[in-house]
Amino acid sequence: MSVAKLISKKLTLSIKNNGIANLVMSGGSSPLKIFEELSNIDIHWAKVQVTLVDDRLVNDNNIYSNQKLIYDYFLLNKARLAQFIPLTKKIITKNIIRIPFDITLLGMGEDGHFASLFPDMINDFNAFNIKAKPQVLKISSNGDPFLPRITMNLSLILKSEFIILLVKG
Repeated sequence: MSVAKLISKKLTLSIKNNGIANLVMSGGSSPLKIFEELSNIDIHWAKVQVTLVDDRLVNDNNIYSNQKLIYDYFLLNKARLAQFIPLTKKIITKNIIRIPFDITLLGMGEDGHFASLFPDMINDFNAFNIKAKPQVLKISSNGDPFLPRITMNLSLILKSEFIILLVKG
């Protein structure tokens, strides 16, 4: 079964059980084919909330924006009906999206990072400790491209019913 079909089955089950589903997605090149395939699958997209696990702090139409990536590759075709919620600190503090998340789709960068959690941050309690308060963090410039970012911390990411980690190489 393809990753897109697995995601669609999990979303459909959540809609059946909860009346709503949510999907947390990463950017990068790894999930692009999954985005395209998923956008063409027939499910009740109007009942699906979509957000990002991380993003770069740039304008949402900037080529480095994960939000732009979601609009360009996923929120098309049948999935255009999904409710996209940009990642902000308010998404958690104001209970804008239901937790636990149904599905979180992560990709791992060539430098070993997932979300915008980088190996050089491993000793950052708020970023990597599973006992830290689940939250969205702003982090200073890191990675390639070297830009400031916003990211869910590990303890928030782990508030997912199902996590998929895509690794290349």
